[in-house]
Order: sequence, then C-alpha cells, then structure tokens
Amino acid sequence: MSANLYGTTGKFLRVDLSEGRIWEESLDENTLRKYLGGTSLGVKYLYDEVSPKINWSDPQNRVYLLSGPLGGTRVAGSGTFSVVTKGVMTGGVTSTQANGFLGAYLKFSGFDGVLIQGAAHDWKYLYIHDGVGELRDARHLVGKDTWETEDAIKEELGYSERRMSVYSIGPGGENLVKYAGIFGDRGHAAPHNGLGAILGFKKLKAVAASRSRGKVDVADSAQLNSASKALVENFKKSGGGEVFNWGTSRTVVLAAKAGILPIKNYTTDIFPEAENFDLRAHFEVTRAPCWACPSYHHMHIKITEGPYAGFFGKEPEYEQAAAFGPQIGQPDPAGAIVLSNESDRLGIDANELGCS
Repeated sequence: MSANLYGTTGKFLRVDLSEGRIWEESLDENTLRKYLGGTSLGVKYLYDEVSPKINWSDPQNRVYLLSGPLGGTRVAGSGTFSVVTKGVMTGGVTSTQANGFLGAYLKFSGFDGVLIQGAAHDWKYLYIHDGVGELRDARHLVGKDTWETEDAIKEELGYSERRMSVYSIGPGGENLVKYAGIFGDRGHAAPHNGLGAILGFKKLKAVAASRSRGKVDVADSAQLNSASKALVENFKKSGGGEVFNWGTSRTVVLAAKAGILPIKNYTTDIFPEAENFDLRAHFEVTRAPCWACPSYHHMHIKITEGPYAGFFGKEPEYEQAAAFGPQIGQPDPAGAIVLSNESDRLGIDANELGCS
C-alpha cells in the first residue's frame, strides 16, 4: 500500500456464508482514492456485485460493513462504521451508520471492512481478531436480545467489556421484521431499511471484533492530533455546546417550544409533558463514550423514581424519546426510556416502531 494512503489497511475480509469460507481481499490504490470512505466503497461494491433485479432476501444480496480512513485514529468518534446493502423497505441502495467501537476494532485487526455474501445453512456469528475471521456456531444465541447476545459472546470468548465490540440482531431480525437493524456496544444502532432482517435471512446473528494489537498508521500524527483537538473545540462551541454537553434527548423539550415535535402521529402540537423529558434532570446518568470521543452525548441511565425505579439502560436519543413519548401520546419519560431500550434489545428501528 502506498505511503500516501495512510489510514487504510488495503484489505477487506470477505465472508461467504453459503460456503462457510473466509478470505482476505486486497484493495487497489485507484479504488481507495476514487471511493473515499466506507459508504462510498460500499456503494461501489454493491453496484458491481448485486443486480438491481435481486431481492433483499436473495442469498446474492450482499452486506458491506466498512470503516473509513479516520477509523481507529484519535479523531473523536472514529469508531463509526457504515453498512451498505440492498434495503428491505425500499428495495434500493441503502446505507446506515453506527457509532461505538466496531469501526476502530476492524482497523486494529487489519481490515477496512467486511464483505458478507451468501446465506448460512444454520445460525453463525462472525468473530474477528488479530487479523483473522472465524465463523462460529450461534444456535445457542437465537432468541437472545442484543444486550444478552453481547454478554454471551464476550463471556464465551473471554473478553472484558471494552476489549470487544459486538453488533447483533435481536428477535426482530431473526423473525425478519422489515424494519429491524443491528445493535451493539450497549446502545448504538445501525437501524435503517431492514438491515437486521437481511442478516436474519442470512442467519448471521452477530459480528464481534476484538481490540487487537494493530494500529492505524497516519502520515503526520502531530498534525492529525492538532486537527482533532480543533474539531473537538469546535464541537464544544457549536450550538452553544448543547449536543456536546447534553446529547440529543433534550431536543424533545426544545422541539416542543419550537412547535415541531411529532405528537400523536402529527395530529396535534399540544404536549404539556414535554418539559419532563429533560431526562438528566430527573434520573442518574453515567458516561458511555464512543471510541476516542470526549463528549457527553452517549450516556447510560438509571431510573430513580416511579414504577420503573431501578431500571438501567441506554439514555434515549431524541428520536427514541420522541418515538416512545409524544409520537404515541405517552407522557411518562421513564416509560419512554423503558420502551426505547426494549426496542434496542429486540433489534428494531425506534423511528419505524413508534410510527407503527
């Protein structure tokens, strides 16, 4: 790989579920220069390899799970990854992204991404570590929700909490719910356009990547660190620091004041309980940051009062809080927290479920 292509490994991990076969595939310099980033590469491969006549539930449909040139560096949030496939709900090209750690951990194992094709005869999960990939039996994981699956795989393989990233489908994907997604790292989601149903059809329960010893080479560490720090400082100031310090859940309160909150399936703009959806003012929260990210965006939350007191899970993002609060006419913020986590654990897109 050219020294001018720092940030890439120049390799994909190709997985054929039908044949149970895994191999490395090299990327040429021209492709890496022309298609910058995971989504761009994924769309290129989908266009080249999947006919527009192929249905989402055909073994010939493929799933491309890809990191980008910044993946695994010290740039905040560079654990992000993109998934490209032919979507369930639209029948067309789709991409959906998630934060967390998987994008970084793929790079540490020496891969820019994973290309998944075929369909397994029985349930499997993909284990990536130290530059290799393995397909493992996942029959014992069927029926488990996404948090239970993460726990079970880490225990089975002997990894502590932050030494492995696990993204899985829940019962929603197993049962081919058309708006199922993949969920991992305790509350992150790549939820859109039926990705979970596609993996359910392929009988791939999860992708698990360890934090291997590899590293991402950059051309100028000092310059990249300087740019990364400037990015964070800008993030702190952007919008008065609202998202950096508070995440997006308080947007329910702000959207209500602006008259743009979805309430009772958009039939009214009256929701006096919106003020109660300032979740951090009511409940206990702890930081659960993504790879290299200093913000207070992703948090875990414990309900401290009411009938759900003691419940622990992920703090809902705005879209989850809105979907399971005002959108369905449900006024209890604790109830929205519980429903949001149930949606994540079942592996179902909160936006679509709320609208349903």
